[in-house]
Amino acid sequence: MLAHLAGTRFVSLLLQAEPNPDRLTPDQRTQIALEALRQHGGAADGVLALLIPFAFFVAVVLIIWLLLRQRQARTQVRAEFHKQLLDKFSSGREFADFLESKGSQRFLEELWSQKMGPKDQILRSMRIGIVLAVLGVGMLALSWIRHGFLVPAVLVLALGVGFLISTAISHRLSKQWEQESGSEHARAS
Repeated sequence: MLAHLAGTRFVSLLLQAEPNPDRLTPDQRTQIALEALRQHGGAADGVLALLIPFAFFVAVVLIIWLLLRQRQARTQVRAEFHKQLLDKFSSGREFADFLESKGSQRFLEELWSQKMGPKDQILRSMRIGIVLAVLGVGMLALSWIRHGFLVPAVLVLALGVGFLISTAISHRLSKQWEQESGSEHARAS
């Protein structure tokens, strides 16, 4: 009978127990839920996962657009200059006399030879390499936090290093060619 009484008491205690078997307070439950959201990301990661590729695409389109605008502006300036130069001459004879003079030939050669020289090309390649390498290192650092950046980080870093290696080779070759052309001019003299 004593066992029966103890058993009924135990069962009644179980039935009266709270539905919280772990005995967690509401604050503890909230902390656990917040930590689970931090661990698994939540809705913010979904939005971020959509925005990163979109931002990359927008950046590429913006860079291409800026380069095209720069080229267009250069062409427009050159066309305006040619128009103003032609407006200075009232007849074809004046223009022909201008073209036959030595000063005009030197002026026109300088005008048309505004292509990028070897030094400008090397510096441009170096700038691109540095920017890509720094971007790659930054993305590599981000890949330690967010694992999705590892492959793009390695690709961008490899491109940057490739541009820097190309710059070093171009610089060395241009120096060698300058020395060879200098020795040829010395032999010809």
